[in-house]
Formats: sequence, structure tokens, C-alpha cells
Amino acid sequence: MSVSHLIDPELAPMMRILPVNDLTDIDGARVKYAELVQLMQAQAPDPHVARHDLVAPARGEHPAVKLRIFRPLGVEGSLPCVYWIQGGGYVLTSPAMDDQWCEGIVSKHSCAVVSVDWRRAPEHAFPAASEDCYTGLAWVVREGERIGIDARRIVIAGHSSGGGSAASLALLVRDRAEFSVAHQMLIYPMLDDRNDTPSSYQVTDANLWNRECNEIAWRHYLGPTYGTDNVSPYAAPARMRDLSGSIPASILTGGLDLFCDENVLYALRLMQAGVPTELHVYPGAPHGFDRIAPQASISRCFYAERDAIISRVFNAGSRQA
Repeated sequence: MSVSHLIDPELAPMMRILPVNDLTDIDGARVKYAELVQLMQAQAPDPHVARHDLVAPARGEHPAVKLRIFRPLGVEGSLPCVYWIQGGGYVLTSPAMDDQWCEGIVSKHSCAVVSVDWRRAPEHAFPAASEDCYTGLAWVVREGERIGIDARRIVIAGHSSGGGSAASLALLVRDRAEFSVAHQMLIYPMLDDRNDTPSSYQVTDANLWNRECNEIAWRHYLGPTYGTDNVSPYAAPARMRDLSGSIPASILTGGLDLFCDENVLYALRLMQAGVPTELHVYPGAPHGFDRIAPQASISRCFYAERDAIISRVFNAGSRQA
């Protein structure tokens, strides 16, 4: 069904002018997505934020991973860090598309942000993106002191498929037990390939992330395991049976997001497993609402609550140091 009549009135005008999502043509969809993001990031780079690119070395059979590091210009010493994973349904993104987002976090929190360049499907199906995110994070933790990052105060975060990757990364960190991080922040995360919740049937609008887009994206990411019982829980974290011992979490999602139900259920399961978890649901908000209409009241509420979570985690880590 269409949800256009239910969208928050401040969001609706921007949502109506979004282009149609068509993942049947991946190359064309990538061009349109890049054009859309470029419009949303029309501002010049922040002159108060420095950026530089590094490469996390290959890890076993997994290749080297490109990272972009953002820091307040002229600030020395070790800083808390948001390890950021872009979204894009596992098929659409590139790291430069979130540069403005990363700069905003640096400016707000006087922290570092590391943006990871993960490999895209269908050229690189699971576990490519998952392992790329782990390779980058493991290197940041290991080299934290040298590159000016406080490894005790790292928030792993992402939106959409990047939120799904962040949840996957949190599970890998728990299960491989090679290091720890402070928090996982999942922003309307893509968690469940089964696409069988009520909200997954609710959104059919062609210009929103809808059921058809979601099915195509999962099919590309999962490859031959799509539609079977052999899907790894590190690909679709909602399939992980035991969430106990997970990293403390926050989940922020829209009430009209295709992913709303799976996000709420994941938050409940984390809480039931004894994991400290914070959940925010924004009424009348479809997928990506904060990016499309950042000045809307509901978007400002989202940013305030996002920033409050980051500040609490960073401050708690500082007190424990």
C-alpha cells in the first residue's frame, strides 16, 4: 500500500519529489543515487574539519580496505570515534557520499569519524561488505594510538544497509572476541532478508525504499543463499538466535519505514537478552527522512537524540578511562 498520505506534513513536500527507485537497472540506479546525494550535499567542505584517506591492510584472505578519516582541524591527541558505515542497500554507495554527514558529526562532537569503503553487491556478495567493515575496524582499534583515536570510545554506526552492516559488525566483534567497542548505533537498519513483517508489506510507494527494492537488494547481497534457510546471521542479523552479550545498542527508525517492524523487534530481542538498548521511532517518517528533509521538526528531533546518544557514550568512556 502507499503511505504517502501518512507522511509527516513537513516531510511530505520533499518526499513527493524523490525519483523513482528502480533496482532492476543497478548501473542506472547508482547514477541516480549519486545525483540525489550530490544535491543533498551541495555545501562546500567544512574548513574546520580535516580529512585524509588511509588503507587498512589485507587480513588473511580478505583484501585491504580504504578508510576516510575526519578530525577537527588542528586538534591533536586521541579522540573518541564514530566508525561510520554508509547505506545504499548493499548495492549503491560510495564513501564520498557521506562526507558532509561525517563532517557534521566531527563538528558537533569534536571527535574523529572513520568512514569505511565497503565492496558492493552484486559484484561482491556477502560476506564482502561484512568482512570489509571488520577489517577496517580491527585496524582502527589496533592502530588507534598512532592515528589519534581512543579505541575505548568507539561507536560503530550506520544507516540503512550500513545499519545492517553495523549490527553484523557488532555480532562479529562479540563472537570473534578479538577486541571490544563501546556502542552500536543502528539507524533504520536493514536487518532481515525474509521481508515478512507487516511494515515490509506496507510501503509500496515507487519513490521510497519499498518492498520490491528490498527484495532485489537482498537477492544481490545474499547470492545463492537468498530465499533459503542457509542465510548467515552475519548477513541478516535478525536471524541470530542468541543476542546475549551483544554490544550496547541504540536503534533509531521511522514509523513509516519498511524496516520499522524488524527494527523494533530487534531492539526488543536485544533488551530481552539483557543488552542495554535504546529505541526511538519517529512517527510519520519514511526511510531516509532525516537526509531528505533535515530541517523538518521530526528530523531535528532525530539529530538531537542521535547526538545525545553519542555524547553519553563518549562521556561514559571518558569517565572510565
